[in-house]
Amino acid sequence: MVLMLMFLLPFILFMFFSNRSQTKKQKDMESKLKKGDRVVTNSGLVGKLVDPVEGRHARLEIAPGVKVQVLRTSIAGLDVEDVPKAKDEPALADKK
Repeated sequence: MVLMLMFLLPFILFMFFSNRSQTKKQKDMESKLKKGDRVVTNSGLVGKLVDPVEGRHARLEIAPGVKVQVLRTSIAGLDVEDVPKAKDEPALADKK
């Protein structure tokens, strides 16, 4: 019994501290969000934050005039814009 506990204890501790770290990162990211930020959700929705994140929900505008309410925990982070290509690289249209 003690031997089995010795094998399981590192895995349990790893899971505990990993979960704690992820929760801390999520809360830190949520605290930095502000109105007008472009965010992406875990389900893939991309939109502009209409109302600041308060309570359990946040409101996103996914298209002009289309606002949806999502759980704040479903916000994965800020949407990163595509990095402009270097002048040396051909555009996709040039590859025909």
